[in-house]
Amino acid sequence: MIKNKQRELISLLVSCQNTYKSSAKLAAELSLSDRTVRTYLKDLKSLIEKNGGVIVSKQGYGYQLEIKDRTAFNLFLIEHHFLEHKDEQANIREVSERKHYILNLLLLECQKIDVEVLSEQLFISTSQLNKDILEIKNQLQPFELTLKKNKSLIYVDGAEKAKRHFIMSYFFHEESTNFLQRLTSFNKFSDAISFDTLTIIIIDECRESQIKLSDVMMQNIVLHLSLTIKRLQLGLSIQNLNMPESTKNTLEYQVAKKIMDRVESVIGFHFPKEEQMYLTLHLMSKSNFIQQDLDSELSLSVNDLLITIQKETGYLFLKDDQLKQGLIQHLKPMIVRLEQNIKLENPLLDEIKSNNPELFALVKRYFSQLANLRKFAINDDEWGYLTLHFLASMEKLRNDQKAKVLIICATGMGSALLLKNRVESEFDERVKIVATRGYYEIGPEMLSEIDFIISSVDLSSKVFKVPVFHVSVFLTEDDVQKIRHYLSSRNMFICACKDPLSALPTLKSDDYLHHIEQVVDDLVAGNFCRCRKSQTKQQVLDHLLELLSVNETEHYKKEMIQQMQNRMVLGEIFFSSAIVVPHPAMPVGKLSKMGVAIIPDGLYWDDCYPKVYFIFIISPSIYQNPNLAMMTKAVVNLIDDLEMQNSLLKCQNFAEFKSLFIKLIEKGV
Repeated sequence: MIKNKQRELISLLVSCQNTYKSSAKLAAELSLSDRTVRTYLKDLKSLIEKNGGVIVSKQGYGYQLEIKDRTAFNLFLIEHHFLEHKDEQANIREVSERKHYILNLLLLECQKIDVEVLSEQLFISTSQLNKDILEIKNQLQPFELTLKKNKSLIYVDGAEKAKRHFIMSYFFHEESTNFLQRLTSFNKFSDAISFDTLTIIIIDECRESQIKLSDVMMQNIVLHLSLTIKRLQLGLSIQNLNMPESTKNTLEYQVAKKIMDRVESVIGFHFPKEEQMYLTLHLMSKSNFIQQDLDSELSLSVNDLLITIQKETGYLFLKDDQLKQGLIQHLKPMIVRLEQNIKLENPLLDEIKSNNPELFALVKRYFSQLANLRKFAINDDEWGYLTLHFLASMEKLRNDQKAKVLIICATGMGSALLLKNRVESEFDERVKIVATRGYYEIGPEMLSEIDFIISSVDLSSKVFKVPVFHVSVFLTEDDVQKIRHYLSSRNMFICACKDPLSALPTLKSDDYLHHIEQVVDDLVAGNFCRCRKSQTKQQVLDHLLELLSVNETEHYKKEMIQQMQNRMVLGEIFFSSAIVVPHPAMPVGKLSKMGVAIIPDGLYWDDCYPKVYFIFIISPSIYQNPNLAMMTKAVVNLIDDLEMQNSLLKCQNFAEFKSLFIKLIEKGV
């Protein structure tokens, strides 16, 4: 049994492998004594060596982990649960996202958390998690909330009113990039009730009844209810809703009634019973009443669609996790509506189609390919509801790309507000004012995330790392032109200039070459073949899958075949007439791998692709896939490089293939 601190030590060595660290530095990072770290290293030595690694010690330098057998070592990490099989984990390892996730658990889902358990789930050290929790504690303090511990469990303590205040401020306000707030700039849904009031009512009733909703789920409920009010105001009622009588006995039905009773007291008119039943359906789907395997299936399908949209149009929707989650939570009740032929008219449809025809057409074109929707005849009202999510994402992308500005004035608040209002009036679509400060309030922490400074005070005696515009407090036409000229020189695009999936580690040249050599060896070395005689498509695929099956479960090959067939239903796997890239709709293997077949004489795939020369089977891991994007980008680089294709076809063995394939990887950097 590996102790928790030993696990942290292994994780630390893995994160800085091939780099020496002294026992003192390791001890400091793990909050242990130097002697304890040396004892742990001695204890772990034989275990690491049995599983493909070695802990090397060098006097005057310290210790480092060297991995001799990557496959064996990865299997060791999997066996001892250093890698967690959870799709959502990849999205919560960055500090800000991790803190957001923890606050979701503590406040929206009202959970108590165990630091030891959560640190293992998130694959981070307990010391790092404790740092996050300390920062969360400081965030809660101004709201008169604190974190308390009961045995090993941490929870939020404080008045319910204070908790609600924090939830509204953190999860549902402008600075949280809440898509509902962005949608209000697109269209005023209803003057009858504000988004804030609706959000408070839903938070209150769901928390009191212990229905656990994430912030994205909560936002979708608010959006649904807002559109319901707008729809009813226009005389558009729901049709053909057919739910079992037993639904009235559920907790969700009772909560829906309480929510609607409170909303009715504000808006002054009554909801039909069908609307209460329909809100119940939303609460059921968003509180995980609808089966979890549908979530997983939709997640993979939506992700594939967003990748296709980004590849073909350049829009960076793939980066927007909130969009992905919002679409999944929207699609679940939408599928129920379509199955039951429930008609739900869209009060914003005409405006959506009139103001955003290209985006509406894009959503309709790509989402009609979604496997879960293909069998239905879908009307424009439904496509309009889906388009709203993309409109919100577009607005978010625009806001993210606004230049972040700090305004500096003398001590007078009146002049500061005057300049702030003038800047907003002139540049609202191009800049985001981060703060307005007096001359003596400038601190280094304010300057870390801004793009430039607009100041009515002469700052020429100070040195800043960002541009400074000295302007009149009235912001003259000359001032406006100076700032406008600077903004025009900035590259501010919603479309991708470079594929974000191709991000590579920043390493020194020698280290980088060693890194990509290691990656190609790990993923392809045992899974490469050159077809020296005529073979059928099935024979080549069967051979590659046999190679990929090494160190996998006995059902790996069968599951891969099924998942590859599922993926072909979703879209093309041909990169060109010569290159085919089969891959599973869902990950199957324990380890990331790529099977490669080079066929110099060509292979008959089907009538549309009679001469395929390259087959790359991508087999992602169910755990982590840090280097697959780099490999697939290299395959993309091969498409138009006919000279490289000819060179690869002449390769006689893996070593020759590897040297050429590395050039394709470097080409994408």
